[in-house]
Amino acid sequence: MFDLKRGDGIGIGSYVLRDTRLVKLAWIVPLCSIIAAVGIHVALGNARDVPFFISEADYPGPERFVFTIGLLASAVFHFMLTLRLYTLFKDIARRKLLRAAMILGIASSTHLAILAFADMYDHLALHVYTSLVVFHGGFTWAILAHFSLPHPNKTGRAVRLVSLFTAFVSLATMTIVMSRGIEEQRRVYDIQPEMIPLDDLQPWIDVAAPAEFILFFSLLGCLASFSWDIVNNADQAKDSTIEA
Repeated sequence: MFDLKRGDGIGIGSYVLRDTRLVKLAWIVPLCSIIAAVGIHVALGNARDVPFFISEADYPGPERFVFTIGLLASAVFHFMLTLRLYTLFKDIARRKLLRAAMILGIASSTHLAILAFADMYDHLALHVYTSLVVFHGGFTWAILAHFSLPHPNKTGRAVRLVSLFTAFVSLATMTIVMSRGIEEQRRVYDIQPEMIPLDDLQPWIDVAAPAEFILFFSLLGCLASFSWDIVNNADQAKDSTIEA
C-alpha cells in the first residue's frame, strides 16, 4: 500500500506520487495555506494588530478551517518527504547525519500535525511547545539533511545555504526580541508569561512577527531546494543504468 523504495516516487496503492511533485506539495501547500489564512484574517477585519504572528490567523472564522487543514496536510507531506529523502540518499549520504535528520523530520512533522489543532487561543502552552519543536526541529532537519549529502546539486546547495542563513537570523531575532519583551512585561505585571496580553507585547511583536514570516518562507526555501538534488540523483541513476 505504501512503497518508499520505488525509483520514481512513493507508491500509494496503484498511484505513484513522484518525488518532484512531493517536494512541490511539501512547500506549496503550507505556503498557500498560510497566505490564504492570513489574507482571510485581515480581509474579515479579525486582525488584532498589524503585524501579527502567523498563528494569530488561526481564529476565529473560516481562516481557522484553512489554517488547520493546511497545516495538517503540510505535516503529512513533510513526513512523507522526510522518509523519502532518507530512502533515496541513504546509500550515498553520510548515513548517521541523514538518520538524525530523518528522526528530527519525523518529530517536526508530527508536532506540526498537533500544532494544526493546538491554537494559541485555547491551548497556549501546547501551542508554544509544538511551535518550538516545529521551527527548531525543522531548521535542524534542514541543516543535517544538507550536510549529509556528500555531493549536493550546486543550485540546490546555493538555495539551501541562503535559506538556512536567513532562517537562522530570523529565528534568532524572533527568539531574542520576544524573550526580552516577555521578561520586561513579566516584571511589570508580575504574572506568568502566558498571561501577558499580546497588545502589551506589540512593540516587540512589530519586530518578531516579520521575523517569523521570513523564517517560515526560509524553511520553505530549504524544502524546495531538495528538488534539485532529487532530480540530480535520478539523472545519475539513469546514467548508471545506461552504462550497465
